[in-house]
Order: sequence, then structure tokens, then C-alpha cells
Amino acid sequence: MAGEAAVYLIPPLAAIGLVILLWWLRERRIRADNENLRIFHGLSEDIIAAPTPAVIAEKLATVLPSVTQATSVKLYLFQRRTKSLERVATSAEPEPMAAPIEAPPDGLAGAAVECFRNRTLLNIPDVRRNPLVKAASFAGLPRSAMFVPLFSQQEILGVMEVSNSRRPGFFPLEQQQMMQHLANQAAASLKLQERHAIREQLFHSEKLAATGQLISGVASELRTPIENILQLAASLAAHQGTPPSQRDLLRLNAESQRASEIVSRLVSFAREDESGTPRIVDVNSICAELIRFREPEWRALGLRVQNRLLPDPAPVLASHGQIEQVFLNLLVHAEQHASKSAAKTVSIQSSAMAQRVLVEIAYSISPDDPAPPDPFSVASTLSGEALGLGVSQGVLRSHGGDVQFRVKSGMARFEAELPLAGAEQQIPNESDSVRKSARALTVMIVDSDGGSRRHLLGMLTSRGHRAVPVAAPEAAEISKRLRFDAAFWAVRPGAGSGSAESHETVRSHVPALILVSDGYDPDLARELEQSHSFLLSRPVQEPDLVRILAEVESRI
Repeated sequence: MAGEAAVYLIPPLAAIGLVILLWWLRERRIRADNENLRIFHGLSEDIIAAPTPAVIAEKLATVLPSVTQATSVKLYLFQRRTKSLERVATSAEPEPMAAPIEAPPDGLAGAAVECFRNRTLLNIPDVRRNPLVKAASFAGLPRSAMFVPLFSQQEILGVMEVSNSRRPGFFPLEQQQMMQHLANQAAASLKLQERHAIREQLFHSEKLAATGQLISGVASELRTPIENILQLAASLAAHQGTPPSQRDLLRLNAESQRASEIVSRLVSFAREDESGTPRIVDVNSICAELIRFREPEWRALGLRVQNRLLPDPAPVLASHGQIEQVFLNLLVHAEQHASKSAAKTVSIQSSAMAQRVLVEIAYSISPDDPAPPDPFSVASTLSGEALGLGVSQGVLRSHGGDVQFRVKSGMARFEAELPLAGAEQQIPNESDSVRKSARALTVMIVDSDGGSRRHLLGMLTSRGHRAVPVAAPEAAEISKRLRFDAAFWAVRPGAGSGSAESHETVRSHVPALILVSDGYDPDLARELEQSHSFLLSRPVQEPDLVRILAEVESRI
């Protein structure tokens, strides 16, 4: 009887063992998928933050084989000058290679050109049997390959080659989608690098132009002390054998010091910034030095200058050379327009409030003339009349600040602001855990009001988060191409249906959505939090923001 009972128990025990095995395999697969997803998202963030194409190619070649069936990854970028696809060198493929679009070479480079021409993903399950791969010998070639176009909106920038050297076969659909997403991330990063390079070129060209303009003024300023030195030297030489008087020696020394200071100021401005990394600089000190630097030119133009800079330091974390160039551009623009007015007045004033420093540069305009156009508008930038000011605005925004242009009561005014660095440089204490978050989030800010947008931007960046201001019509498309941990969406009265559609698209692509409104409804807030959304009342208060950021971090 016992033997028969044991026989009857075998099938149930086997079934239970099979269920446990299947459950263990399922859990193992889920953990592996989650780990691969984590690596994939980390790779996406690294690609967006990459400074050069070589860094992007190296990260793709290093990370992708660990989460896909690929064994190697190559990146081809289109060069308009040579009309060819050039392979980005990596440690695994250090030799340069170019494939002309009009006459593609044999091998996989020809398939990359075909992918570029057709602007579509190309999956080759067997390299040796595909007519697109023409080669006298297949030695050294992989068994299967996939070519993914790099799209930035509708523009194709290159091709990513993903290959498997071990076995033939199609890349699975989920890996194809993953590769296309990474390729688009790489294209977006390349576009950002291109815009950064253009901005740097414009910045340096503006600095060279400003330096050339200053040299003429400095030359006339330097002529006076040099002539005095020459006259004193000639006078001393004429009285041979007679000791020079103390008054002449002091005057000679003073004129020499004056000439040396003029040259030092010019050299200090014209030289490159020693380090590209930001450091603590004093905005008030920079503006005061620029005022001293421009005073001779202002006297020649007959300008009346009102210096109302704060005597206390205003420290900001920034590049000294870039901030100096920004305020010089604003001052030169102000002096050029003030010299044409009857009042001929320029005013420089600074103030500090809410952990931000505000520098106001105002200049007089003729009351009879029409109001000057906004120099930061698209029309002014495209016309070339205010190209340097557009670059200056971009520099301030890259440092977490901004600049506005206003006209009132016969005066035009620049209002440039930057976040103060004092709070972040204090000795750590028990409140630091509130100010600094455990993890840096990448968040989107959609708010048409400039003041509230800058306020929220400053609160987020002071905690170490990456905040990207985005216009409502562009938010949907950007949320599809870039990865954000959260989105702050300001609810404004009168928003159209297009804004609502964009809002819903962002909600589906961003893990956490925070609505910012004028009122606060507790029932609505609880309902939103059940769907991974939150509600903030305007103006945003620090405790509320800290609580929601902590909740977002815990859910990611």
C-alpha cells in the first residue's frame, strides 16, 4: 500500500517541482530584463551627456554587447563636405574609414550606405548570402548585422552598425526598437554637440570682435602715458650730470604704472580662460573691472555713467571669461545706443534677492524715436544686428540664469540674473539633506511665464537636478526623443486643445507628471498621485517641492 501511495505522489510532486522551476526561470528572466533595462536607460543618459562622437561610439561599443546579441557596434557619421559616411574611431576600431555615398565600397560599409540612402533600418540575417554585402572574401566579416539610421527629427545624421560574429539570424523586434531609440538618442546628442560648437565659435568670434574694437580705444588711452614717459625720459637725459628731482621720478613711476595697468587689463580680457571648468567668480567685481576698462571710451563719447553696483561680493559658479564677455557685450550695446541719445546716460546696478543676483544695465534712448526692438528676438538675431547678444543670452541660460530686455520712460534696460553660489558653498550641516537630493533627476519644465519658470528652474538646479525649459508645442516631440524622470507642467487659463494633446503625450512618456496651478485641491492631488502624477500650487514652496521630488525619486 505504501508503494502504491508513493507512485500516486510522484506526478503531483513532479508538477509542483516543474511549477517551481518555471517560476524560478521566470523570476530570473524578469531580473535579467530589469537589469538590462537599467543598463539601457543609463546608456541613453550617457549618450545624451557625451561631449564628442568618439565618446558616443565608445559607449555603444562597450555597453550594447552586454545587453543584446550584438558582439560589435560601429558608428558612421555623414560628412557633407566629402559626401561620405566616416566611421568614428574607437579602441576596438582605431583605423579611420570612409564610404563615399556615390560609390560605396565592398563589405558592410556598402550596406551602411544603402541604409543611409533608404533612410530605413536594414536587418541582414546572413551576411554571406545577402546581395547587399559584396566581398571577395567573407573572412573577418560578422555572420549577421543590422544597420540603424540616426534620425534627428527628419534629418539623418549617420548610421549605426550592430553585428553578431558568432551566428546568423535576425535581431529580435525588441532589440531593433531598442537600437533605433539609441540611434535617435545619439543623433540628438550630436545635434546638441553641433549647437554647442556653433555657440562656442560665435562666442569666440564675438570676443575677437570686441577685442578689436577695444584695442582702438586702448591705443588712444595708452598713447598719453607713453608720451609723458618719453618726455620725462628726454628731459632727464637733457640734464646730464644733474640728479633727477623726486617729483620727476614719482611722475615717471606713476605714468609707467598707468601704462602697465592699461596693458594688463587688455591682456586679461583678450586671453583665453585658463580652465573651461566653472569656478566661483564675483559678478560685481567683473562688472566693476569692465566699467574701469570702458571709462576712457565713455569719456570720449561724452557719456554719463552711474555706477550703482553693490559693494558686497556676488559669487556665482561660472566661467570667468564667458561671464565677462556677456556683460561686456551688454555694456557695449548700451553705450553704442546711449551715445545717439540726447541724455547720453548709462546706468549699472546690481541687487541680490532669493539666492539670485540681478544686474541691470540701463541706457537712455531718444523719446521721439520708436521703441527699440527686442535684441533677443529671432528677427534681431537672424538680421545679425544682435548676434552677440543672442550668444550672451545662451551663455547665461547655460549657467542657470537669463536676461530680459525692457523699455520704459525713455530708458532701455537689460536685466541679467544668475543664481548665487553662496548657499551651495557653505559648510555642510544637518539641512544639507534637504537642499541636495540623493539622485540627480532630469526634469522638463513647461511654463509660458518667464518669472515662475526661472523660479522653479533655480530651485531645481540648486538641488543638483538637470532642468530643461521646453515650450508646450515642442514638449510632446522632445519627450519621445529624450528621457525625463519628471515633467513640471504649469496649467494656465485659456490653453488650447493642442496644449492638452501635448500634455497627454508627455504624460504617457514621462514617469512622473507634476501639474503646477494657482489653486490646490486635496482630492484632486490624491487622485493624481494614484496615477503617478502630482499637484503643486503656485508659487511653488520649498517644502512641497522637496516632498514631491523625494516621492519621484522613490518611484523611479
